[in-house]
Amino acid sequence: MHFIETRFIFIHMKIKRPLPRSAYEKNAVTYKILANSKRLEILNLLREQEMPVESLVKELGITKANVSQHLAMLRHAKLVTVHRIGLNAFYNIIDPRIVEPCRILHKLSVGVR
Repeated sequence: MHFIETRFIFIHMKIKRPLPRSAYEKNAVTYKILANSKRLEILNLLREQEMPVESLVKELGITKANVSQHLAMLRHAKLVTVHRIGLNAFYNIIDPRIVEPCRILHKLSVGVR
């Protein structure tokens, strides 16, 4: 049996980056915020419709204080907006595409393509 020696020469080429490094740093901060099941659930609910805090409390089964803390983080990250009518605060998702990775991962975990 003969073995052929193969040598690879790596030429240092400048690789075009899809995004600037600062984008990865900003995305990592957003991913940290999204790394919470209740916040993902809130975003998925808001993807379907605008909701007041009281409806989110009922749907999520957690306290109003807890929902408010999650919403504050999502507002600070500019993932949701709020508007008030009287004493009620209504929340909207800024861009529904933010929950697509959640839906894709769910489909992968249950074997749906």
